[in-house]
Amino acid sequence: MQIDLFFIFWLAIVILPVALAPVLIVLLEKRKTKMVLKKIYSSLREKSQKIDVSNTHSDAPKIVAELNPEWQIDRVEVSSKPIGAFTYSSRFMFFLPRKYLNIVGIKETRCPAKFAITGRYPLSATIADTNSGRSFQTGDPVFDRKYLVKGEEDETVLKVLSDPEFRHYISGIYDLIKFEVKGDENVNFVVECNPDIESFENSILAMKRVIELMAEN
Repeated sequence: MQIDLFFIFWLAIVILPVALAPVLIVLLEKRKTKMVLKKIYSSLREKSQKIDVSNTHSDAPKIVAELNPEWQIDRVEVSSKPIGAFTYSSRFMFFLPRKYLNIVGIKETRCPAKFAITGRYPLSATIADTNSGRSFQTGDPVFDRKYLVKGEEDETVLKVLSDPEFRHYISGIYDLIKFEVKGDENVNFVVECNPDIESFENSILAMKRVIELMAEN
């Protein structure tokens, strides 16, 4: 009987951390996302003429900001969305919901070209829902190994993709699921990526650079 109790005791010590790990990971993910959204709010407040937050009491608040003219983008909307992703520990693998940033940028001017950049890894390929179009390369071998580009292979798109500054900002977006430029009467950006402040800042800078390059045509 003592042996059975001893065995059960040590079995509980081994199993309990494994059973609680998914719950702890989900709670940490929620806490991390809330902290990141607070940092994003502070960053946007410095860049904006007007800023508002909705759904503040939910797990998915939404930030809407009207940016100052020097940022080129008229409006930015930031929220988080859940995805299913594999999370690894040293011995176990869990399929858990993760959060990613969903950043929408709008510029009220005609969109001269459409394209989408997605990361070359399974998560991006599974989730990214981008505009149709054939894939092509930018001419930068390092960039082309890391990302897949689809869209209209015209002069404006090639000009954007050949710009080192733009590619630098894209490379600074961690776990990029997609960076998409679309629209007709307006230029609409959609960025989906890891929830961190650096990825957000680089997303905004990449949008701004696209507008600058398109305006040069």
